[in-house]
Amino acid sequence: MKREKDDAGKWFMPVVYAVFIYFIWEVTGTFVSYVIGKITRGLVFSLYSTYIVMFLNEIITFAILYLFFHKKVCLVRRAKGDSSLLVVSGMILFPLIQICDDVITILNGKRIFSILSGKGMLFFMICFIACLSTGLLEEYVWRGIVLNVFLKAWGKKKEGVYASVLMSSVCFGACHYMNLLAGQDFISTSQQVISATCMGVFLSALFLNTNHLVFPVLVHGLCNFSNFFMNEILGWNYSVWEYDDILQWILAIGYLIVGLYFVHRYEKVYDF
Repeated sequence: MKREKDDAGKWFMPVVYAVFIYFIWEVTGTFVSYVIGKITRGLVFSLYSTYIVMFLNEIITFAILYLFFHKKVCLVRRAKGDSSLLVVSGMILFPLIQICDDVITILNGKRIFSILSGKGMLFFMICFIACLSTGLLEEYVWRGIVLNVFLKAWGKKKEGVYASVLMSSVCFGACHYMNLLAGQDFISTSQQVISATCMGVFLSALFLNTNHLVFPVLVHGLCNFSNFFMNEILGWNYSVWEYDDILQWILAIGYLIVGLYFVHRYEKVYDF
């Protein structure tokens, strides 16, 4: 009876902890946004200031979470592994396709300001830094904390590693339902949740195979950057390639398959 309770706790407690981390993240982020909003209340908002505020929100939230959790989280895993350039290069194919799709849309769309203008180059830099800060915060929470919590509890067997990757990725995807509160419709939000879940599997596999959180941070940040930059420079009002929706689903499925393959590869490289 005691063993059954211990087994139940082993599988149940990491989920509770993941929900707790999500709650702390949302509360901290909301508080920081409120404080930053009060401080910048008199600021005339522009394209630049919006992303500067976004950067401040993300980096301060990260600093607070780091202060509380840094002793329990390793940004660099101590496992043996193959972090060769070949492995990393093979994994970033799908993020490159996604970024190239955004770039092609920019080049073929009607831009509201020139990329090569002073405004365009300044916004390029500000948006780039802000999006990297988003990648840093979200990867620290979902891969650095949550994935490692599941791996610590379940990662002694290969089934546990798969479960850890999938569960942390589902949690990462589901958190995007918060966008409903911003007025996004349910169908679009659900598509975003599915895509984010698949991306989460990929980013988890990238973290496992490189042992460095910097790689998923960069991939996550660059994908966010190409998307935000595209939307802003085209004024959030543009038509995309006829088959763009199909491409997005192909990319999501690709992230899932590639991620699961490299989790499988991770299982072959490491002996639990």
